[in-house]
Amino acid sequence: MPLQNFRGSGRRRLPPPAPHVAPQRASGSAVGAVVLGLQLWLMASGAQANVPAESAGAQPPAAPPVGAVYKPTDELQRLQYVGRAQPDIATVALLRYVETLHVDDPRHVEALLEVGSEYVGLNKGDEVEQVASRIEALSDRVPLARPAAMLLRGQWMQAHGEVSKAERQIIEASALLPANPPDYLRLRLLMSSAFVKNRGGHYDEAMMRYNQALKLADETGPIWRRIDLRALIAQVLFDAGQADKAAEINREQMRLATESADEYGISAAYTTRAIQFSRGTDSGTVLADWRAALEHARLGGNKHQIVVGMANIADYYLVHGDFQTAYDLSQKALPLALEANDLPAQSVAIANTGLALIGMKRKDEGLPLARESMSIDERAGSANSISESANELGGYLERAGYLDDALLAYHQYRQMSDELNQQDRQRALIELQESFANENRQHELDMLSREGKLKDEEILHHALQLKQWMAAGFVSLLLLVVVAVLARRLRARNQMLRASNEQLRIQAEIDPLTGVSNRHHLQAVMAERPVGGLEGTLYLLDVDHFKQINDQCGHAGGDTVLVEIARRLRHTLRDDDLIVRWGGEEFLVLVRPLPPAEAEALAQRLLCALADAPVMHEGKAVPVSASIGFGLFPMPTSMPQADLDIPWERAISLVDTAMYMAKAHGRNGACSILRMDATGPAEVEQIIEQLEKSVREGRVDLHFQHGPDVRGALTTITRAPADLPAPAHSAEVS
Repeated sequence: MPLQNFRGSGRRRLPPPAPHVAPQRASGSAVGAVVLGLQLWLMASGAQANVPAESAGAQPPAAPPVGAVYKPTDELQRLQYVGRAQPDIATVALLRYVETLHVDDPRHVEALLEVGSEYVGLNKGDEVEQVASRIEALSDRVPLARPAAMLLRGQWMQAHGEVSKAERQIIEASALLPANPPDYLRLRLLMSSAFVKNRGGHYDEAMMRYNQALKLADETGPIWRRIDLRALIAQVLFDAGQADKAAEINREQMRLATESADEYGISAAYTTRAIQFSRGTDSGTVLADWRAALEHARLGGNKHQIVVGMANIADYYLVHGDFQTAYDLSQKALPLALEANDLPAQSVAIANTGLALIGMKRKDEGLPLARESMSIDERAGSANSISESANELGGYLERAGYLDDALLAYHQYRQMSDELNQQDRQRALIELQESFANENRQHELDMLSREGKLKDEEILHHALQLKQWMAAGFVSLLLLVVVAVLARRLRARNQMLRASNEQLRIQAEIDPLTGVSNRHHLQAVMAERPVGGLEGTLYLLDVDHFKQINDQCGHAGGDTVLVEIARRLRHTLRDDDLIVRWGGEEFLVLVRPLPPAEAEALAQRLLCALADAPVMHEGKAVPVSASIGFGLFPMPTSMPQADLDIPWERAISLVDTAMYMAKAHGRNGACSILRMDATGPAEVEQIIEQLEKSVREGRVDLHFQHGPDVRGALTTITRAPADLPAPAHSAEVS
């Protein structure tokens, strides 16, 4: 795959050369990383104009005419331009430049922010935090210092996939910025906000902000920034399926770069177009664009761009089976990468050389090189790159007929892919929770802002009254009245604000459909408890055949069933028992620690409460039942006085597995975990994943209960025999 050259780009495919980013080999996902890489550079370089908001989804504005070749107007602009291709040199020069500025000089914070952005592009996290702390230390003297430091930290989080955390930084920084911030901060805010909106699937809102940034650059920004920003917009449009608009923006990018004799920008434009055309069938056009990108990189004299161009062409020949040409190009690129001390580029050149040798039936020479490239990626901490390299290696080995070696490479890819998928799922859950918190925070900030404006208007109004009263000679008396009124209203508004905040907190922790608590409330409750294992009896209920209820009664019928189940649970349980809607048709119940007999009796009461009577919806009786998994925590073991402490998250996983065992034994029943023999978290995790095996080995005791008969069920339910194997923990069971 072609290499991309933006900061934080993926592997093998390098995007149009923009700021100092190491080339890396990538799968198809690499193209999407172009957005982040170029955006980091544009956020680093600022702009000089305020721009009114545009409608969501508006088409990017056409590029204005270009004047002469770009000439920086001051030292900071010159260093920003140098950092476009030579970040190491620019960073050292910027640090020297910062020392020449007084802390009260507006350029001081801007220059420090530029240094931090260069460190983001160079992937130097410690240096980024040092610069952010240095900026934040100026908060007492420079009001913009704190939001500037927050935007820099958010930029680092964006570059490393922590989108929800970055969004929180953006929200907080936006609240601290004045109505008309300096243009360099406005551009950073627009680009960061657009990025998180785009990652969150809010395409119209993202494009609105990208268009504002583009207009901001077009009005007064330097020509190279206008060129690079169009490369970003083109890629966003292309990824969103707007191929025609993307091609139009790419043509503007090419025109601007050509008119300003920007060899760097021309090479970037050809690379952008080649990446987009590479998804089609016109391979001749793609190769011509790759060659043009390399030629203009050579004319510009940028070694990194040259390595990128050679790697892209070598990859083209690899894909099309011309292994000798790919080998020759990779051999030429490797010395340049070594000379530039560019470790990722070295990895790419070594990998391409190895794959070309494998393609030429020289596996003994090529396979060690491919492994060496993966070792370089491993030292760099790039797990995605190693996984994708293993998959690519397997493809070339299979293509060359080395099936045993290909199978080993595929096994490695599958293992790493499973690990990465698990990490992605965990990260997605965390991002969802943080996104919800960010939305609440934004809502709170909006309310506080409106409240503040009302207070400001009231204060101005009373100030005018005071002037009139002073003119009339009643200054002293009326002043006392005004102070008393203001104090009374302030107390009343403070009370209203506290009540409003409390109401918002309660609403955020209540499920709007059923009126019971939600996951957020459970997490808040657990956060207040001492660190350690869960104490209590935990039940997890899942409504049986809920998909069939939705199919036959519609979603309104399903909602009616969920509301009625929540009502029956409240009626059956005590007021201080915790009821949580855990998922779509899942409810979690946490009660005080109970003896085993009482816990099983409560499970039976829950089964009867749900299944004894059907739910009425639009005059139709809808039979319902549930499957329940539950356990006692701390978990009893075979050894007296040695109960096992289990964290609440693992406890939920354990009863979730028990619930699926109950479903496997015919539904409308409960499965309780009475005993577990484990010595630590690792064994607990193993038992959760292999519960049925642990039962057979005698490490776990389970007890099954059956609920009452369900009459007139939507489907005929046949109870499974007692020895029916349970489904896997991740299986989908209605």
